[in-house]
Amino acid sequence: MKELNNSFYQMLIKIAATVILTIVVGFFLRHFFQEGQNVLAWTIPSIIALGLIYWIVISYFKEKDVKNSYYVNKYHDVFFKGTIIFAISLVVISIIYSVLMYLEQKNIFAIVGLLMLVIWLAVFMIYFVWSVYHYNINFGITDGEWAEIAEAKRQGRNLELENPALQIREPKYNPYRSQTFGLPPGTVRGMIAFTLLFGGISLLVASMGTEEINPEMMQLRIQQFEFFETAFLMMIAFYFGDRSLKYFRDRWRNPNQAGSTPESSPVKTQSNTPADGIPATTPGFEDSVAEDDWAFYEEDREFGISTSGAESSPSPFSKLKNDLNVNSPDAQGLVNTFGFVQIRDNANGKILNDEQLIDSLENLSKTKNINLSLPVVKAVIEVESSGRGHLKNGNAKILFEGHLFWRLLKDKGMSDEELENLQKTNKDILYKTWTREFYKGGIGEYDRLERAKKIDPKLAVYSASWGLFQILGENLEHNIKSRIGEEEDKYKTWEEFELKQHEHEKYHFLDFLAFIMTKKLKGTPLVNFISENENSNGEYNWANFAWGYNGSGYKANKYDIRLKAAYEKYKKIHQ
Repeated sequence: MKELNNSFYQMLIKIAATVILTIVVGFFLRHFFQEGQNVLAWTIPSIIALGLIYWIVISYFKEKDVKNSYYVNKYHDVFFKGTIIFAISLVVISIIYSVLMYLEQKNIFAIVGLLMLVIWLAVFMIYFVWSVYHYNINFGITDGEWAEIAEAKRQGRNLELENPALQIREPKYNPYRSQTFGLPPGTVRGMIAFTLLFGGISLLVASMGTEEINPEMMQLRIQQFEFFETAFLMMIAFYFGDRSLKYFRDRWRNPNQAGSTPESSPVKTQSNTPADGIPATTPGFEDSVAEDDWAFYEEDREFGISTSGAESSPSPFSKLKNDLNVNSPDAQGLVNTFGFVQIRDNANGKILNDEQLIDSLENLSKTKNINLSLPVVKAVIEVESSGRGHLKNGNAKILFEGHLFWRLLKDKGMSDEELENLQKTNKDILYKTWTREFYKGGIGEYDRLERAKKIDPKLAVYSASWGLFQILGENLEHNIKSRIGEEEDKYKTWEEFELKQHEHEKYHFLDFLAFIMTKKLKGTPLVNFISENENSNGEYNWANFAWGYNGSGYKANKYDIRLKAAYEKYKKIHQ
């Protein structure tokens, strides 16, 4: 009871302090307004005060277990209920002001224009604040889904499972953290575009009710319309871009264009090591539309999405939701098996586009006097990772090498006997010699990586090849050791190396440059075999490059032939 009274008195003190502060701010603001505008001077602090008082009251009445829960964010009510109340207050005040303005000016068009803009701003504010909360604080899932994850973990503890937190995946970060305000790509641009649209429409409506207008006002109106017209046209150009317009133009011109969709799926070949597994090269296309289609087709195949129109099985995320809603006696099996899949990221947010590649290559030429052409780099990208460095869930493409994991553990001090005993329960992640038998490809490789991390987190990361160029993690100790440092685009630790592999393809590219400038074959850096400094007219030494990059087994997988073919394709595109 004493604790309850203390909390109640604290609430009263906070409310009183808010009221007093509001009065002080109101008197201060009066000096900045003309006589007759005192109501406006008091309106601003009053709205803020109402929001603060509301937050104080709901914090007091919130249940203690909810307030202290790790999975219930303390800013939830401020972001949702408080924002809605503020928006509604803004609209109500605008309506009252509009009525008073109509009684004075009798101009219904000006009032409609004002209300259109104010209502849109209220909607904009609610959506924007919700988006910031949803992605930056809740990491892309709802409060209800966080509660279900928490409940599943409680079930695991009640069933006395060993460390249930490790058996249930949950989002660890905002999947769009690299984007503006941490929102999905295009969100901010879209909101700005709609704001410009509503602003222009509101201005148009408001101008309809003007019967008499002086030249100065007319000039101001012309400038306002020109501003909205220019801004909106710029927004359209920026939002859609010339590549999207070109894509749709080609589709509208001939929707049945031959080669616009892949009719068959070639056999995938492994590019990361001398094996089959993750998709490698793609067939040559003469037009960019067909190339785009093939990229989407390959991505769908990688994630098991049907391309024939057949009904696909529920996604892991849907399965998670369904499983959480099932109240069965087999709860132990549920907690052991279900996983949360991170919300899918838009690939464009992590892609290293051609313009960025060209800028990086020009900078490399100026600073290191090393000249690499864009077609050469894109050829390596195609052969190594089919042109994409990330999976749909935002994680970097990886391939886990169990034979390398064995060697690294042995180098660390494990005996053959210890490794063989460990192998009995980890046959697919720990083996002495290389084999393609245990490759899963795509997301499945992360299951192998996570199990390996339970044995040794650092060496598990070292035993996987990462990203756009499939550089093995162990190279942090030698061939890309120069990538370790305090600078923003470098890695302070191996943990940061893993984290940044998921963020953007630029880190994959920087690792690639460091690798080919350091790794040597017969005393010659790999970069020399594909640079313009040592070669002319495209006569690159693809065989030596493939040997140094992929090992002596490159001939079995025809790496050199595939690299040359990919180069010839991109040379035609970028000539």
